[in-house]
Amino acid sequence: MRVRLLILRMALFQLGFGLVSVLVLGLLNRVMFAEIGLPATLIGLLLAMPSIISPVRLWLGYMSDSRPILGHRRLPYILGGMVLSVVGVLAGTLGALWIVESALLGLLVALIAFLIHGMGKNAMATAFQALIADVYDEQHRPQATAVLKAAFIFGIVGGSVILGQLIEPYSPERLLAVVAGTGVVAVVMSLLGCVSVEPTGEAVEAVSQRARELPFGPALKATLANPQVRLFFFFIGAALLSTLSQDVFLEPYGATVFGMSVGQTVRLNMYWGAGMLLALMLAGIWLVNRFGRKPVTAVGLAGVAAAFAGIIVAGIVGQQIFFVGLVFLLGFTSGIVASGTLTMMVDFTTPEKAGLLMGTWTIAHQMAQVVGTLMGGVLVDGVLAATGSHLAAFGTVFGLEIGMAAFALVLLPRIRLASVTDGEAPISAGISRLSASGS
Repeated sequence: MRVRLLILRMALFQLGFGLVSVLVLGLLNRVMFAEIGLPATLIGLLLAMPSIISPVRLWLGYMSDSRPILGHRRLPYILGGMVLSVVGVLAGTLGALWIVESALLGLLVALIAFLIHGMGKNAMATAFQALIADVYDEQHRPQATAVLKAAFIFGIVGGSVILGQLIEPYSPERLLAVVAGTGVVAVVMSLLGCVSVEPTGEAVEAVSQRARELPFGPALKATLANPQVRLFFFFIGAALLSTLSQDVFLEPYGATVFGMSVGQTVRLNMYWGAGMLLALMLAGIWLVNRFGRKPVTAVGLAGVAAAFAGIIVAGIVGQQIFFVGLVFLLGFTSGIVASGTLTMMVDFTTPEKAGLLMGTWTIAHQMAQVVGTLMGGVLVDGVLAATGSHLAAFGTVFGLEIGMAAFALVLLPRIRLASVTDGEAPISAGISRLSASGS
């Protein structure tokens, strides 16, 4: 019971994180493209700022491993990161609106703001993933990762429904009010969800001391020298590029190919999220433990490729209902992939390097989004200029994601989950983990 209550409490942070994510990828993305009229390449650059600076996660993860603040390894980075992220999103909204009046000023403000947002997002995401590794043992990880990921998606789903209603009829003033109010709610949820959760005391200091014994540079070098770390890095990048890059393109695809309204495209996140929530619960509670991390992930990747192929066909035949159903299927298959890969990511840690290793895996995540967002933006603009067809432009991007799913499937059989901990203390020796008897 204790474990379940703790998971539910930590889920509050994920709900807030999901709200901030839908603000950026669901609402601002659509408004900048369809209402403000910014080119896809510029939008891709702005939205990719958190990913462009994602290598800072390595240092942030190492710092949270080795230098507690007021006895806490993770909490300062989680709360401070959320505040920075919200401030950056609000300032980025102002910058995007100012671009219409003053291109140079608006662009400068937007770039700096999304940089701030990116720093906060990198800090809180890395620290929170390391916190999961700190708190839960191997028995509870599939359930914890699934429920916490589901909470994040539920934040996106709920945010999509609520924001889709609040933003209509659209106006710049309404947009600013929605962004500011949602940011305040996200910060409060982070406080309620993370304060007094992480282990503290002598055990924490002992683990931190061991982490401090090896400076950042040598620690990073030793970690990256492991061939399985490098292989898993590329696998995570390919798998997440195939499942997450759609965040930036589904809404504009719905707007331009199917003529959907702002509210309708924002609510696409609801359909996608509903499918992912169902899959996370099914996979996290039963499938992963029953069939194993790798087989479940492989099935999910194959399903993702099939869903994207169907989305392209839906655009060709002009069937909006078919498109919406396939968005649900894409969410479901992405949830299967997420449940398997997230559990593997937490398994690929040690007590002394949880932050550093989670930073490595989440950099793969962020760099995949950089490649997907920037390359996707360039492809959309380039193909659109050459063909004049939004269907061809966005279909090319979806084809790229099909290819990434296939590449991840090729890498998956070569991954050995135990290799990253060779020669180090086993994960089960972690700090103050919850035992099975506490459930």
